[in-house]
Amino acid sequence: MYQKTSKSVVLLLCASNEGSGELGTGSVVDASRRRILTNAHVVIRDSTRQPWPTIRVYFKPAKLTGDPKHDLADPIEGKVVAWNPGLDLALVEVPSLPGGTPALALDDPRNVSVGDRVAAIGHPEQGGLWTLTTGVVSTLVADMGGVKGKDVFQTDASINRGNSGGPLLDAAGRIVGVNTLMSRKAADGLAITSVNFSVRSDVARRWMQAQGLKLAYGGSAPAAPTAAARAAVKPAAVAASRPAEIASPAQPVQISETQPYQYDPDALIEAEISKMEDLESEMQGEIRRRKK
Repeated sequence: MYQKTSKSVVLLLCASNEGSGELGTGSVVDASRRRILTNAHVVIRDSTRQPWPTIRVYFKPAKLTGDPKHDLADPIEGKVVAWNPGLDLALVEVPSLPGGTPALALDDPRNVSVGDRVAAIGHPEQGGLWTLTTGVVSTLVADMGGVKGKDVFQTDASINRGNSGGPLLDAAGRIVGVNTLMSRKAADGLAITSVNFSVRSDVARRWMQAQGLKLAYGGSAPAAPTAAARAAVKPAAVAASRPAEIASPAQPVQISETQPYQYDPDALIEAEISKMEDLESEMQGEIRRRKK
């Protein structure tokens, strides 16, 4: 499943001239229109409520080396064509796709039951690129955060910052959700684990249809777009306020990067390598301590 789907999962690197930025994940959902589905909070700046000035899209190399300098090569520029901050969904368009890149199909979430196996692909903080994690659907939650129609799956598949906007996949490799939120700490400071949330595929499908992008469940090819449909895919109006907070002692947080990145992509890659090296040193130190 990973081999079939990971080539359609991208890394999104957003940046501004002031030096701030965001890193997240996205899924190719329409190859003919070159559309990528992700989270709005990845590609929309909090400060301006408009898309980041620069959005670079990286596709998975044919063979991962584990070296970000090699694996993050030849980015292309992306453009946000629609977004909804309440549902936390966005569509990014790219001028071209690498040859043979298929669209990931959506699955009808009515086919999904609690206990079903699922997998997430993304770029978790301090982890590797195009990381695969697995788990199960834990339950479903309606109107997440008080946002009408924002229905989500809760899952124990590991999701961290950097996974934002990536796919939650079923056993057939179809998208059943868009990874969006995680809970990590209760109001009293107690750690929370394995509580993550993914916007359901039917929510994303309805929203994309309202933007003129009609996708059938199971990956059936839609009809060629009409002029009216193409004109309909324009940036949606940004809501005047942020989504309501979840009325719960344990507040899930958007899985976005909290520290600004350098504008220079090379500097970002160097920073990520440094994080990985620091993590490796910590692991080696722990191994040495346990041997004593």
